[in-house]
Amino acid sequence: MTTDYIEEAKEFYEEAVEEFGKGYKENVKSRMRDACEKGWGAVVQATNALFVKMGIRGLPKSHRDRRNLLRELSKRHKNLKDLYLVDRFMARDDALHMRAFYDGDIDPEEIMENFDKVKSYIEDIEKL
Repeated sequence: MTTDYIEEAKEFYEEAVEEFGKGYKENVKSRMRDACEKGWGAVVQATNALFVKMGIRGLPKSHRDRRNLLRELSKRHKNLKDLYLVDRFMARDDALHMRAFYDGDIDPEEIMENFDKVKSYIEDIEKL
């Protein structure tokens, strides 16, 4: 099950990068916004993979619940705290989900930096 979430996170990530590139090249803002939401989806799926690895039954249904559970786990497990997963989760939520997707605040350089951070987040969770 963990691998399914990680694989899905990787697929979301790859699709996000590809779709953003196409949207940027074609200057189609809606496509770029959708790509950002896929980047955020990659973070959500990687976080779900972490929860499964940690033996959590019944995954959170909201981003708020997901963030709170991630915070609780980070308090109990130093290796998670040392990876700053809560901060990274919240930063991608703000940059990709809220500002880029919902608000349409698209700075291509910033988005690509965020996609790099999404990839790193997935890799760090996969290594745990």
